[in-house]
Amino acid sequence: MRLIACLLSLLLPCYLAAEPRPIQLYMPDAAPLALHGDDGHGITGDIAIMALQRAGYRAVVQNAPWARAQKRTQQARDVMIVPLSRTPGREAHFTWVANIQPLSRAFFTRDDPVSSLEEARQRYRLVAVGLGTAQEEILRRAGFTNDQLYALKLGDQPIQLVRRGRVDAWFTTDLEGRHLWDGGPELAMSALLAPLDMYIACSLQCDPQLVRSVHDALEGMRDDGSLQRIIERYVPNR
Repeated sequence: MRLIACLLSLLLPCYLAAEPRPIQLYMPDAAPLALHGDDGHGITGDIAIMALQRAGYRAVVQNAPWARAQKRTQQARDVMIVPLSRTPGREAHFTWVANIQPLSRAFFTRDDPVSSLEEARQRYRLVAVGLGTAQEEILRRAGFTNDQLYALKLGDQPIQLVRRGRVDAWFTTDLEGRHLWDGGPELAMSALLAPLDMYIACSLQCDPQLVRSVHDALEGMRDDGSLQRIIERYVPNR
């Protein structure tokens, strides 16, 4: 028994050392970019989880309202969040780990589509936009007033808000809009607007080794085609 106890005492540190370090990873429920389900975590969710795994870490997926998730990430240490568009308002509050790809936005509406943010600002009385999203920041920087913005919360159905005339348009990423839009003839999509790079980000206080490892892992996924295969799984024709 004493021999067994000695062997266990020697093996236990090795076992613990082999366990990947858990990293909290916040992501919203915004298909196809990120989602919480049994059949995958969306484009950026799957990419971030794989990058963490390749870097030698274990992703612990967290869900919270998007504004709260960003605040928790900022205030913590070594917590990651995806997908986070790199905007001027966010620049100084996060560590920008790895650029996944650019992402554009669009207005979804029943009317003739607009071709610019300025045209939308002048035409639309009320625009639905996700609370705490890059889209909200984009519209505010473009001069949209509080009275022009309808903040979307959990449970809101933006396409139905547009169809019922409660808002004039919904401003979102083109991928999310196309995913939820059923292609009905009464809806139209504007020109693609406001492209921003979409990142895996980390707390401002983030272990440099964690940042380097995840960044390098994602670039490896880009080089070997893994990143593109994940994108094509959720958006086959893109």
